[in-house]
Amino acid sequence: MNNENRRRIEGEVKLQKGGSSDPFASAVRTTRMPMVITDPKQNDNPIVFCNDAFVRLTGYSREEILGRNCRFLQGPATREMDVARVREAVEARESIQVDLLNYRKDGTTFWNALLMSPVFDGDDLIYFFASQLDVSDRKRAEEHRFLLNRELDHRVKNTLATVQTVVLQTLKDSSVPREVASAVSGRLQALARSHDVLTAEAWASALLKDVVQGALEPVHARLGTRISVEGPPVRLKPRIATMLSLAVHELGANAQRYGSLSNGVGTVHVGWSVENGRLSLEWRETDGPPVAEPSSRGYGTRVVERVLAAEFGGKASIDFAPGGIVFSLDAPVEGLANEATAWKTA
Repeated sequence: MNNENRRRIEGEVKLQKGGSSDPFASAVRTTRMPMVITDPKQNDNPIVFCNDAFVRLTGYSREEILGRNCRFLQGPATREMDVARVREAVEARESIQVDLLNYRKDGTTFWNALLMSPVFDGDDLIYFFASQLDVSDRKRAEEHRFLLNRELDHRVKNTLATVQTVVLQTLKDSSVPREVASAVSGRLQALARSHDVLTAEAWASALLKDVVQGALEPVHARLGTRISVEGPPVRLKPRIATMLSLAVHELGANAQRYGSLSNGVGTVHVGWSVENGRLSLEWRETDGPPVAEPSSRGYGTRVVERVLAAEFGGKASIDFAPGGIVFSLDAPVEGLANEATAWKTA
């Protein structure tokens, strides 16, 4: 054994037994956060130090821990993709933060929030330092929230489907024109699609792009190459996302009936940008039939111009230009992604 290895191992022994006068070493030994140090210079990168908190967390004695690779805490339900991430970080000599399902000595499981970092002496990798935290309660809360969201999603979908059936049957029994029934049905379906987007995000917020693409999904299925949607990531709170979905649905329906999507060559481009704290969004139709200003504004136009402008806290307008409809929205970005709350800080 050369002198360098001897000094390193002697240092490990002193650290583990509390013989080091280094205040950092003392803090690592006595902290309530479970910590380990591994030695990548030894075969299989074994644990060479563990503090008392790690012993308490795992249920193993120090003698059962030292000299073993950390994977002894893994078990049948540990996800291979998580293990692979740790393995890749070790091979790349990089830091990693990951939640791993680990097993205690008595066979019980716990979710381990692992934070592992390499320690270098110049370019020489000398240790890996890892802290652990039992986050089982958080994981259980996340699972419970997921199950609640899935159940809520299922129930709301059923409710929307029931509402749609009742409304359509009512309109049919009342001998309402078919185009009216179709418009109402389309709007209910737009609400359902915005609901799907928000459910995927746990109803916290939704990406503007996902909302627009969701609203145009039925059109895109038939005319995909004639519709383009692009812009930077912008998050919208649920109410704004829902109203945007309705507005985009109205624009898409109008484009199919009278605008650029009513022929075989017209196109629609939806794009947005964010500059100086403001969002600029545009719906532009090209190569469609000639456009003329309507004699009156219907529900769809009111949703697109007035309601959407109010929800975004900005300005919205529709230009019935001869070459194709252009819808423009200008609004401040601040506040678009966050719901208002009654809780205030001092």
